[in-house]
Amino acid sequence: MKSILIVVAALAGSVAQAQTQPVPLPDELRTLIQQANANYPVLKQQDQLIRAGELRIDIARTALRPSVNLNGNYTYITPVPQVTFPINGQEATLKLAPNNNINGNVGIGQTIYDFGRTEAAVRQATDNVQVLRRTYELTQQTLGYQVAAAYYGVGFLQKSLAVQDSVIKTAGANVRLLATRLQNGDALEYDVLTQAVRVKVATNRRIEIQNQLERQLALLTYLTGIPNPNVSEAVNQFNAGLAAAGVPAAGTPVQPLDLSGDVQGILAGNKDVQLAQDRLRAAETDILVNKRAGQPSIAFSGTAGFKNGYPLEVEKPRANMAAGINIVVPLYAGNRYNLQNQAAHLNLNASRYALETANAQLRQSIAQLNADIRSNQTRLQNLETQVLQARKALDIANARLRNGVITNVELQSAETGLEEAELGQLNFQYQLLLNRLELKRLLGESLQ
Repeated sequence: MKSILIVVAALAGSVAQAQTQPVPLPDELRTLIQQANANYPVLKQQDQLIRAGELRIDIARTALRPSVNLNGNYTYITPVPQVTFPINGQEATLKLAPNNNINGNVGIGQTIYDFGRTEAAVRQATDNVQVLRRTYELTQQTLGYQVAAAYYGVGFLQKSLAVQDSVIKTAGANVRLLATRLQNGDALEYDVLTQAVRVKVATNRRIEIQNQLERQLALLTYLTGIPNPNVSEAVNQFNAGLAAAGVPAAGTPVQPLDLSGDVQGILAGNKDVQLAQDRLRAAETDILVNKRAGQPSIAFSGTAGFKNGYPLEVEKPRANMAAGINIVVPLYAGNRYNLQNQAAHLNLNASRYALETANAQLRQSIAQLNADIRSNQTRLQNLETQVLQARKALDIANARLRNGVITNVELQSAETGLEEAELGQLNFQYQLLLNRLELKRLLGESLQ
C-alpha cells in the first residue's frame, strides 16, 4: 500500500535544496478550495478591511488638495457705536457698526508645503494596507491547506472504513463457520461467542470511524460554505493515487528540507515571516510619521463674498475678497512629539524581535516536520513487511480453521494482527501526507 507516496509526490514532488514545483491537484479538491475562498466569512471580512485601508490612502492624499467651503454668518448686536453731530440745524446719527451683521463668502484653503508630513501619512496608510493584504494571503493559504487536510482526511477515513468492513466480513464468516462446527461437535460455544464479540468490537470501531468521517465532512462544510461538498474521489487518492496525472511512480521518497545550508531564500516565502516583515516596515514608517509631525506647514487661504459694516453705509452688504499665506511653526507641545518618537522606536524594536521569532519558529517547525517525515517514512516501510506477514499468517489460520486444527485464540490473534497492521500502515500514510502538506504550507507554496 504505497499509494500515499503517489499522493505526496503529487502534492509536492521532491524537496531538497530548492522549492518544490507546482503539480496538479484533484479537480474536486481544487473546486473545494475555490468555494472556500469565495464563501469563507473571515476572508470576506478581511477583504472589506483592505478596501477601507485603500480608502484611507486616498484620504491621506487629500491633505495636499484644496478645500472649498461656503461660509455664512449673521449676528445681531445692540447697542452699536455711533456718532451724533448737527447737520443743517438738526442732529444726525452715524452708525460705526451695523446692528445686523451679515457675512457670506466662499473660502478656499490649499496646503503649499508641509515638509513631508502628507507623504509620510500616505506611506503609513500604504504600509497598513500591505499588512492587511498579507494577512488576507495568510488566511487564504491556511484555509486552502485546511480544506486539503480535511479532504484527504475524508479519503483516509473512507479507506479505513473499507479496511474495517473487511475485518467485519472476515470475522462474520468465522462466526458462521464456528457455528457450523459447534453443531457438528467440533467447537465450543465459547469459541462462537468469542468470535461474535470480535464482530461487535469491529462494528463499534467502524461506528467510531464513521463518526470521525461525518465530523470531517462537517468541517469541510464550514470551510467551504457548501452543505454537501463533493468528495467522491477522495478515497481514490489512497487507492490509486494520481498516476493518471503523470505523477512519478509509487515508492518515490519524500525528501525532508535540508536546513544545514543557506535556505533563507526558500524560507522567505513563508507567509508568517512576510507578515512580520511588513509589520516591521510599517513600524519604520511610524517613526518617520512621528518625526515629521512637528514640522512647519505653509498654506494659502482666501475668501470671496459679501459682508456689511463698511462705513459710511454700515448696513449695506458689499462684495469683499481676502487672500493670504499662513505659516505655522510648532514651537512647544509639552514634549509630545519626543514621547511619540520614543514609543515608535520601541514598537520598531518589538517588530524586529517578532521577525526574529517568526524565522526561528519557522526553522523549528521545519526541523520537527523533517523528523516526523523521516520517522513516518521509515515506519511505513517497516509496516509493509508486517502487513505481508500478517496476511500470510491469517491465510494460514483460515486454512487451519477449515481443517479444524486451530484454536479460537490463534485465529483471533491472526485477524487482530492483520487489522492493526493495515490500519497502522494506512495511518502512517495519512500522517506522511499531512506532514507534506504542512511542509508546503510553511514554505509558502500555494495549492492552487
